[in-house]
Amino acid sequence: IMLMEFVRSDEVKTILYHQSWLHLDKLKLDKLISTQLQANPDNTPCLLMQALQLPVGHNKQQAIDHVIDVVLQHGETDPMYKHLAYMYWVLGITIHETTRQPAPALSAYASALMYKSDHPATLFNTAVCSSDVSVPQAIRQLHHYIHTAPTGHHWVPHAHYFLVTLYGQQDPSVRRARILHHYNMAQQTDRNRLPWFPLVSSGTTDQARRVYEQVMAQPDTNDASE
Repeated sequence: IMLMEFVRSDEVKTILYHQSWLHLDKLKLDKLISTQLQANPDNTPCLLMQALQLPVGHNKQQAIDHVIDVVLQHGETDPMYKHLAYMYWVLGITIHETTRQPAPALSAYASALMYKSDHPATLFNTAVCSSDVSVPQAIRQLHHYIHTAPTGHHWVPHAHYFLVTLYGQQDPSVRRARILHHYNMAQQTDRNRLPWFPLVSSGTTDQARRVYEQVMAQPDTNDASE
């Protein structure tokens, strides 16, 4: 789950219970987790497994926060200490989707990057969240993500489409070359996307396409620097 950077409850449950994945028995797993937590309420792998299966909302936010607190109390001896970057990333996403407030989400992402400065998913979500605060900052962070992440990372097409949209919020005629470049890269990387990675949402592609079509309808001008 952590290696595949899954965070939402439906994704986690698919990994755990679907017949094409681990195909675990949910009742047996729930009983096992409950038994383990009765013996040791601070069993962080079990606490995290419970938290990840919760739907997005304040309960999940509190549950993830609790797991992190317990891990930090235990320190490096805790088996989940090496996964703090993942847990802070999940916390950031949960906060952003629950509260729609960028500041606390960005704080959680910053904590994630303290433990793993090149964590691709955190870099991407930091940029997306930053767009609510500063478009130029979000653009810089998306470029940093693209240059840092592996070529086949599943958020790369999303990042290129998002850059098209953000450049379109500036002066599309000035950013023409950049918009065309990132739109072409978005389509290319999307075609090369591995089949089990998530599709780019139609809302994201539609916004980018409108910017692209607007630029193509305009006469060419020299592109300014970033």
